[in-house]
Amino acid sequence: MKLVHSIALVLVAVIALAIGYYAGTQTKGTPVAEMVGSVTGEQSDADMTKDESRVLATVNGESLTEKDVEELYQSLPPQYRQAPIAFIKAQLLEQLISMEVIAQAAEKEKMEDQPEFQARLDNVKTQLMQEYYLKAKLKELVTDDKIKTEYDKFAADFKSQEEVHARHILLKTEKEANDMIKLLDEGKDFQDLAKQYSTGPSAKSGGDLGYFTKDRMVPEFADAAFAMNKGEYSKKPIKTQFGWHVIKVEDKRETKAPSFEEKKAEIQNKLTNDTVEKLVEDLKKAAKIEIIKPEKDEKADDAAKADESKDKDGDADAKEGDGNEEKKD
Repeated sequence: MKLVHSIALVLVAVIALAIGYYAGTQTKGTPVAEMVGSVTGEQSDADMTKDESRVLATVNGESLTEKDVEELYQSLPPQYRQAPIAFIKAQLLEQLISMEVIAQAAEKEKMEDQPEFQARLDNVKTQLMQEYYLKAKLKELVTDDKIKTEYDKFAADFKSQEEVHARHILLKTEKEANDMIKLLDEGKDFQDLAKQYSTGPSAKSGGDLGYFTKDRMVPEFADAAFAMNKGEYSKKPIKTQFGWHVIKVEDKRETKAPSFEEKKAEIQNKLTNDTVEKLVEDLKKAAKIEIIKPEKDEKADDAAKADESKDKDGDADAKEGDGNEEKKD
């Protein structure tokens, strides 16, 4: 296992160097997609791997094909697929050769007969069966029609809310806020004043707070902003826990339900999780499951039960004694 891991690390290192060289040969600012033609001689990756059965090398008579190279390339992490396959093809083929000579050596020494190998193989088989079983069930149960049905329910239940797009100037004192309103009355630009005088983090963007619903702001601020019309600014300062505000409403709108495409992935994920959870629960209910406690735990339980029984007997004896004393009296 350590050897395979080491080979994988070597492959990653070699490909990283190749990608670094590849990036260095390109003009700065040129998108990767535009670089492909120059590297591959105007041939696309699809053209380079069109004949998947074409043999690229043999190892003791075993063929390594274009398809093998493509599969190894696709198994790489995304960051190592920045360069076109043609550019790192030699490194990929060399890795395949390394993997093949190790596999042949292992087969020659009958490593598959080793108990540890068989145990790992059984484990992999079990994992694959679980994976393919769930895939088959999810394909059957989580369909596009079901996703669309769930979206339609969501859209029907969606409640539109009013949103306000506002700017504000945050100041420390009421006097400063009143002075700001006077400047606005004189025709000064709100954004310029916000950039110059506001103490809030939005000062750099001219006090821009973007769109927000009423529940996202503190009540005093929200009440004032939502009571104003588009284009208006507050004629009186608004006091909140953060200081004194002068607000300008840039726009108002009603929120809309996200589109099907925007919600599809989220709904699919939820349906998948819910389906797997229910499937597992149903399988558990149908199965005969027995949890075997370790022997030491059973002994501990027996001891606890014995102590509990003694306590009950002691309580019973005490009550009987009390009864006898009462009779004597």
